[in-house]
Amino acid sequence: MLEDYFTLGAVKARHRAGLFGTHVDGLTADLSTDGYARQSVRSAIVAVRGFGRWMERRDLRVKDVSEEMIAEFGRRRRSWIRRGRLAALQALLIRLRRLGIASVPVQPAEGPLERIEQDFATFLRSERALSTATVTNYCPIARLFMVERFAARSVDLERLCAVDIHEFILRHSRLCRPKRMQLTLTALRSFLRFLYLRGRIATPLADHIPAVACWRLSEPPKWLSADAIKQTLECCDRRSATGQRNYAILILLARLGLRAGEIVSMELDDIRWETGEISVCGKGPQRKRFPLPDDVGRAVATYLKKGRPSCSSRRVFLRTRAPYRGLGNSSSLDAIVSRALSRAGIDPPNKGAHLFRHSLATNMLHNGATLTEIGQILHHKNPNTTAIYAKVDLSGLRALAQPWPGEKA
Repeated sequence: MLEDYFTLGAVKARHRAGLFGTHVDGLTADLSTDGYARQSVRSAIVAVRGFGRWMERRDLRVKDVSEEMIAEFGRRRRSWIRRGRLAALQALLIRLRRLGIASVPVQPAEGPLERIEQDFATFLRSERALSTATVTNYCPIARLFMVERFAARSVDLERLCAVDIHEFILRHSRLCRPKRMQLTLTALRSFLRFLYLRGRIATPLADHIPAVACWRLSEPPKWLSADAIKQTLECCDRRSATGQRNYAILILLARLGLRAGEIVSMELDDIRWETGEISVCGKGPQRKRFPLPDDVGRAVATYLKKGRPSCSSRRVFLRTRAPYRGLGNSSSLDAIVSRALSRAGIDPPNKGAHLFRHSLATNMLHNGATLTEIGQILHHKNPNTTAIYAKVDLSGLRALAQPWPGEKA
């Protein structure tokens, strides 16, 4: 494999003669599979050889490689090492651990906070049957509450009282928006109920948590007109791989109203070209099927054929730089939408991916679709979820408005 990147026999011999000489061919293959460019692979192999010479001068062996060793090497060679080379050394460490040569770091023993948090997560998954995303949101809040309450002292849950809850709420209510505070209190309420059900506290302290004045239908949804959506799509440079990817993502948001998480988790097998459908994983374990419009299908197909890097990942949408993997989370799509709106010269109050979902529903309503039809397109389980779009139907609301007392008919 080294022959694909180095032509001189003397150079290849030097790389294979170093401390990591028996591993450079395998590492080269790993980096090539991950999509690293030719020059990046060459630079990585040079970094591995330099790291090996540095370790040999200290009488260290291959099995001694660790994160701390790589970090020390980076500090001592600050003028020579680059971020890409440090990433290559991390890839080397991963390979050595996969082969059982380098030792795996010993996880620190779990303390009382970790055990309580783990029990709470198990309770949410097994007894409450909540989704992974909900568990991920709730557990850090429960841990934050315990850390702030007990600090460096021993964890004694029996000492919890209503005053602790009120102080926690007052501290964070000054820093959080209503939506975030609503999530915080919901998670804390669930945690305190868990402690009470497990017998860890004697008083149902969850009853002391107030509600947050954050009504779902208090504001109309933010949305973009059809012209603004078209302008945003046209600002994607579809001559580049990044532009082809972003255009495919934006048109999926605009035409099908998908959620950001649904696009992030979409895999190649979810696209059924023969029947013209897309199957996506919605909230929780449910899967939803959407028709694949012609313009959406062409945009996705163009990205898959011309813009998508070749790699082992089954995700549809990948990072544009090596190592090629699926997009991290929904925030990646929010950033893509925000940049696209900026290029189009559009500055709405909200710039996240959900803006396109609201825009699809609102424009459908303006074109004569009923709330029931919109709920079917957006796959809403509860009709009340779709009711928020009634706020933007001004003509329909005007017909329902009652005359002001004393106003002439």
